[in-house]
Amino acid sequence: MNNNIKDYGLNNRLNLNVVIGLYRSYFRIHRSTQKLIASYNITMPQFGVMEALYHLGDMNIGEIIDKTLSTSGNMTVVIKNLEQDGWITRHADPTDKRAYLVQLTKRGEELIETIFPEHLTDLDGLLDNLDAKEREHLIYLLKKMNGI
Repeated sequence: MNNNIKDYGLNNRLNLNVVIGLYRSYFRIHRSTQKLIASYNITMPQFGVMEALYHLGDMNIGEIIDKTLSTSGNMTVVIKNLEQDGWITRHADPTDKRAYLVQLTKRGEELIETIFPEHLTDLDGLLDNLDAKEREHLIYLLKKMNGI
């Protein structure tokens, strides 16, 4: 049997090339973002939580998990560590006495206000090979691929 990938047909070759391209793009962006975030002594999940709270306001754990595409087991540790470091606080949810809302502290807001502009500049550099129209088209294609 010949293991040349072209023998699997055009559609399969295209599928593999799409996946390889997506992975390469993801890892390039992830490595760069992780390097920036780590320079502030926080983790990517911590940054995700703080960024979501900054842009969307106070949320309960379930909402944070949904917005940051995280898991509940990991989120408990992330929230605990952010609270211990003084980046967030928790307070009772007035609409659900069994839950609590997570809120950025002033210190947390200041940190995200420092990191986020740098993050945007980093992303702009990572995507500078695409013009605005190409970026919009890529967003459209990714949404289409994901059934959105």
